[in-house]
Amino acid sequence: MNRDLKATAQALGLRDRELRSRLRELRILSTAGELLIGPRTEGRMFIDPRSRWNKNLNTYSHYGVVMTTEAGVAWLAEQLGITVTTKPPRQAGSQA
Repeated sequence: MNRDLKATAQALGLRDRELRSRLRELRILSTAGELLIGPRTEGRMFIDPRSRWNKNLNTYSHYGVVMTTEAGVAWLAEQLGITVTTKPPRQAGSQA
């Protein structure tokens, strides 16, 4: 499941602004909050292009959202020194 940075921050136990600040320190995000593409982020993070209708301009406005893959969440946790524990999926038919 892919996550935006807000959901990624929540999964890592951080606030959104704190995660973005730390990603800027690691030079994964630019000062404008854009993803700096490089070998460090390949397959872990990507830009999801989106658009919305702008009534004032009577046209679509396009923007990108930084997204993180599941592998990217684990990689970011390692880069930030955060321990993430995962639970195995529950078996169908088993009772807790």
